[in-house]
Amino acid sequence: MQPSRALSIAQSLIQIPSVNPSFDPTSKGESDVAFWLTKWGEAHGFETTTQPVTDKRSNVLISLTNGSDRPHLLLNGHMDTVGVGGMTIDPFAATVAGGRLYGRGASDMKGPLACMLTALLDLRDQPAQWTGKVTVAAVVDEEFCFIGVQRLLKDQPAIDFAIVGEPTRLEVIRGCKGCLRFQVTTRGRAAHSSRPKDGASAISAMARVIPALETYFEETLSQITEPDFGPSTGSIGLIHGGIGVNIVPDQCEIQVDVRLLPSQQGDQVHREIIDIVKHVPLPQGTSCSVSQPVLNDPGYAIPADSPFVRTMVETLGRDLSGVVAFSCDASKIARSGIPCVIMGPGDIRSAHTIDESITLEDLQAGAIAYARIARALLAS
Repeated sequence: MQPSRALSIAQSLIQIPSVNPSFDPTSKGESDVAFWLTKWGEAHGFETTTQPVTDKRSNVLISLTNGSDRPHLLLNGHMDTVGVGGMTIDPFAATVAGGRLYGRGASDMKGPLACMLTALLDLRDQPAQWTGKVTVAAVVDEEFCFIGVQRLLKDQPAIDFAIVGEPTRLEVIRGCKGCLRFQVTTRGRAAHSSRPKDGASAISAMARVIPALETYFEETLSQITEPDFGPSTGSIGLIHGGIGVNIVPDQCEIQVDVRLLPSQQGDQVHREIIDIVKHVPLPQGTSCSVSQPVLNDPGYAIPADSPFVRTMVETLGRDLSGVVAFSCDASKIARSGIPCVIMGPGDIRSAHTIDESITLEDLQAGAIAYARIARALLAS
């Protein structure tokens, strides 16, 4: 396998901005990366399909068939990235320094996606000892609402195994937490700040709601645990209130993020939080409401002794499989009935950081690992 292939592809992908529009409304999203991948797939002779998800966002499926359509291995990656605000490096320069490739998406997950494409080239160039089909699915919107993978699965494709390429340092991950996200809003009455009693502060109301939520996170969610996963967690990631320092604020909003264990039901957690908020004693003239979930994504886990997991672990020379706290496309794939694990090069601790990067060694190892796994699962 040519060591420069994965690096070259990863650099090309990083140099094309694809910030999820949910992080930056001015972003074009994944469209330019999708165009590049389509041209790349066609240029290398692969079956390449563009799958519209919304008017301006499309998945790209790049497939290689060797003798038969089955077994069918799906290598799932995503094209979108988080935003670039605060980064200390040029997010799109794809600079190589000190044995690392730097840029937004280097580890999450344009680097792993490049490794998947490199493995596809290796499988094409060395077709002996494997039979079946491999599809690299580059999907949209993994970083927000997972609409890309949901569209991918809508047609119920005949897939026998799936690997989602999040950065796991090539550890085999057989489960992940889910995610519940929603907004809590307090409302009051605006007034001039020189006469605060003429108004009712929505921020003061929110100051009473937040401790009640934190207590729920600490005393209830933290007691819900599962082996390997640890506890369920909750956090408040965003807050906004008021329009001016001299105006009593009439509205305040927070964004809540709960990480769900496979056994948890997001709807139940949501109902519990609505009940908690309902019983918070608010200042006179204020009110509070909880929105419907923006995202209600269950977690998942498959058995450590399943044949698929055992094959992955043995092929990669690992001792054990594991689980992770973050959510990703894998839970949707697993929920559709397809055996699915998470495995990719790079370290999740580098993802979304101000100087995101991946080692060149990891890029090479990732490409080799995907090709090796494909041959093991599709052995002729």
